[in-house]
Amino acid sequence: MRKLGRLGRIPAVSVIIPTYNRDEPLRKTLKSLLAQDYPNFEIIVVDQSDKKFPEKEKFLKKYKEKITYFKIAPPNLPAARNFGVKKAKGEIVIFCDDDVVVKRGWISGHVENYSDSRVGAVAGRVITKGQKIEPNFRGVGKISWWGKVAGGYSSKIPQEIGNLIGCNMSFRKKVLESVGGFDEKFIGNALREETDVALRIKKLGWKIVFSPKPQLVHLRAETGGCRKGKNRLGWYKDFFHNEAYFCLKHISWFWWPVFWLTRWQWFLRCMFGFGREVSWRSIITPFAGIAAGIRDFRGVRAVGASREIGEVVVLIWLGFVFGCYFLSWMRHLVEK
Repeated sequence: MRKLGRLGRIPAVSVIIPTYNRDEPLRKTLKSLLAQDYPNFEIIVVDQSDKKFPEKEKFLKKYKEKITYFKIAPPNLPAARNFGVKKAKGEIVIFCDDDVVVKRGWISGHVENYSDSRVGAVAGRVITKGQKIEPNFRGVGKISWWGKVAGGYSSKIPQEIGNLIGCNMSFRKKVLESVGGFDEKFIGNALREETDVALRIKKLGWKIVFSPKPQLVHLRAETGGCRKGKNRLGWYKDFFHNEAYFCLKHISWFWWPVFWLTRWQWFLRCMFGFGREVSWRSIITPFAGIAAGIRDFRGVRAVGASREIGEVVVLIWLGFVFGCYFLSWMRHLVEK
């Protein structure tokens, strides 16, 4: 086991794996975790699957002394994370996806960063199957004023960062609890959930760091988890819901137009689907998602009259912009 630097002791660690409708990828993840040499950790699997996988059940039964298994419903990734934290015995909680393979020393690589008493959370290095590796990337996880988030989690350069990555992140349990855990209003694909919790942790004055030592390979399983699957429009509705909810929660109204303009490609992907599906339902899905996100935001926080007006203006503006684009597109087709 690698040394834990200035920490001076071996804290208890809980590794939490939320899973949804995955079998073989989950087993690969668990096998790599069982091979870790850290002497004081537990593995918690929080399963929200609505399908049965006999091989997975057999594997979990075989290792029931080493893996604590829970089955909960309905599917919600932040809820699964929060459930795992409540059951966790460790003072440090580490999250990974159910389709990763962790490298040797992964747990120790996370833990040693907490020798700095100012560190509240850590993001580890991620090598994603099929994606470019950027070993010299600086500015990992940087968040702009208008909500654009940088990647770069394949970097080999340790640095302080503003964001986390859900498939490889850890927290002091007390810090995560102090901010109320993950926000369960982030639904479906749960995009922005880790950015939301990172911003709340930073607001309390804690540091978030990126370390290349806790490294894993993200296999990106094609099915299960938060993948689109067959319900493409449902995925996009959740995407726009989460974007709207995040925007209202964290982005100054001054940056709203920029926030939404930088998502024009997502609008087009949803509305026109690269020619695979174009319908009135696909056209209205982004706006239905945005409206749902606004309703959820209003449900958890009182919204002043000026902000309500701002929300309406944004929706009208978006409708006008994309309405004009749609009419232009239709005209182009007719002229052809």
